[in-house]
Amino acid sequence: MTVASAEMAAKRSTNPWMAALYGGVFTAVIAAAYFMLLGTNTPILWGLALILIGAGPVLGYQAAAGKLGKEWGAIVGGILGGILPIVGELIFWPLFVWIFARQHSLGRLYLGSILGIILGVIVFLLFGFLMGQNPEAWFGPAWAFGAAMWGATAAAFMTGSE
Repeated sequence: MTVASAEMAAKRSTNPWMAALYGGVFTAVIAAAYFMLLGTNTPILWGLALILIGAGPVLGYQAAAGKLGKEWGAIVGGILGGILPIVGELIFWPLFVWIFARQHSLGRLYLGSILGIILGVIVFLLFGFLMGQNPEAWFGPAWAFGAAMWGATAAAFMTGSE
């Protein structure tokens, strides 16, 4: 092992697979809560859950890095970036996370978010093709799994931009 690769291994202590796992779980739980609250007559609660989806990847990264809840700026950036459901995650989420937590690379945040949206759409459509023609049966779980795929990918790319 060379000196440069030893320095990079020492610098990168957060496992991207664990960040992806935690980011996917946090985002999936928040997205599932959104769909459970959507049927109720409380738009404030399901609106809040929809906004909190943007915090899922940030919380997953922080859990994998051992800093859960210590960097509130990134969490606020994730929440602000998640205000618009798809466009927010595509355009605003990486920008706001980068503005509030400058230790992450803006390019890697955008790359992770774009790849996560592409993978999320693929998972969503795969659910639709496999579950049949009744969208009431598969739309909620498919959307939660698609959001989890975005959250996992975005959290994994956050580890590389430390």
